[in-house]
Amino acid sequence: MRQAAGRVLVWLPIIAILVVTAGSPAGQQRGVNDAKSPATDPNGPYDPVPNWFKPLHEGKVQCVSGVAAETPNRIYVVTEVEVPAGDTFLSGPAGGVGGSGGCTTERYKPNAHSHNILVVDGTGKVVEEWSQWTNLFGFGHAVRINPNDPAHVWIVNRDVHQVHKFTRDGKQLVMTLGWLLRHPGTDDRHFNMPADIAFLPDGTFFVADGYENSRVVKFDKDGKYLQAWGTFGSGHSQFKVVHGVAVDGERRVYVADRDNDRVQIFDENGRYLNEWRTFPSPAHILATKDQAVWVMTLGSHRMAKYDLAGHLLTTWGVDKPAPGDFAGGHQFSVDSAGNVYVANFRQGVMKFVPMRNADKSRLIGQPY
Repeated sequence: MRQAAGRVLVWLPIIAILVVTAGSPAGQQRGVNDAKSPATDPNGPYDPVPNWFKPLHEGKVQCVSGVAAETPNRIYVVTEVEVPAGDTFLSGPAGGVGGSGGCTTERYKPNAHSHNILVVDGTGKVVEEWSQWTNLFGFGHAVRINPNDPAHVWIVNRDVHQVHKFTRDGKQLVMTLGWLLRHPGTDDRHFNMPADIAFLPDGTFFVADGYENSRVVKFDKDGKYLQAWGTFGSGHSQFKVVHGVAVDGERRVYVADRDNDRVQIFDENGRYLNEWRTFPSPAHILATKDQAVWVMTLGSHRMAKYDLAGHLLTTWGVDKPAPGDFAGGHQFSVDSAGNVYVANFRQGVMKFVPMRNADKSRLIGQPY
């Protein structure tokens, strides 16, 4: 397996972070500085809500990999395994094989996966469990909502190499992409450990096919294969773990090239445009309507805001004790009220509420 989940990630001082700007020739890097120190700005313009996510069972923690907010009172959560509280330390990137904590070691035990799809309300209480779909799952790696489709929710099912489209009430499985016998592959009918999904307004979507195939796959709104691009490596249009994907209002495609410590940018047809050197191990990307791109990074446990030219504007978050610990941050989502939800392997789901009189330029905006 090519993922570098077991390698030790080295903290890089903020002054050493390099960003490739849109106006720079390919490969030219410009240094940037972050105005906020991790030691003094762990939660940025937000107040964390302590103990927001209510575990299903007392003394247990859900190892949560994905979160997507439909409304402030309906939030979808995908989980993997349930472990004793205090047993969720990860030494490597969340989702990797080499971590030493309960979430990763439990993953490979027989019948370990449970409570794969949950719906929680605004208080963090589980109000639905979609146990009718338990037999589908290996590892629900991400959950996404297409903001232009009010009827469906999508889940990327990494370890069985499939992507599922459900009705939002969980009653119907509308579409499954990936070979039904759960076999990995590299052609137009297969995935090999996919990680994420993103949508254009017309319903066209992109799958980060990601841990083993090192590519992005494009489909039309009906799930018809259109094209794919990417190979394993560190050059342009090459990847080492395609962990996240997002699109902006100009139909550009942003790819979290996790183990190359960068975000690559393409047009919607896969033409390479640019790349940004980010904090270590970018995991999840969100392009927002205020002309920004937010990147959550595993290696530095940060939320980082970039403008569309790749300039770092602000960051917040740090590896610290609860309730703001980002060491297991894997995916995040924003609801219509501006609340932020972080899927965190160590703590289930964390909720952050905008501070009163917060600097609005540092708040995560509404997604495309």
